[in-house]
Amino acid sequence: METCNHNLAAPPCQVQKPIQNSLLDLTETGRGLKVQTQKPHLVSLGSGRLSTAITLLPLEEGKTVLGSAAGDIVLQGAGVAPQHCFIENVCGTLTLHPCGHPCAIDGQPITHPTRLSQGKEKRGSADQA
Repeated sequence: METCNHNLAAPPCQVQKPIQNSLLDLTETGRGLKVQTQKPHLVSLGSGRLSTAITLLPLEEGKTVLGSAAGDIVLQGAGVAPQHCFIENVCGTLTLHPCGHPCAIDGQPITHPTRLSQGKEKRGSADQA
C-alpha cells in the first residue's frame, strides 16, 4: 500500500490503486477497498453484523428467487419461506416482488412489487417488526 504524507495545512490524500480489472473492479482507497461491478447486485454481509465476509450476489437479467429452499439466492433466518420473494431485472431496472411474505426496504414494510434503487437495504424475514 502506498503511504501519504499528512500535514495540518493540506487536506487528507486518497490513494487509488487498481488491484484487478475485470467484470469486478477492486480499488484500494487508503484504508478501505472500493468494489465496483458492471451488473446490479445484492451485498451480503455474511452471517452477522460482525462477520468478516462480504459477498456480492449478481442479479442477472430476468427473475432471481430468494428463499430458504435451494434456489437462486438462499436466505437464512426465522420466518424465511422456501420461495420468499423474487427480484426481477428488466434491462437494469430492478423490482422486488414480496410473494405474500414479510419484506422491507430501508426498514419500511412492502406488500406489493417495488422498484429498487442503488444503496437500499432489503430484508426478507419475519424479523421486520
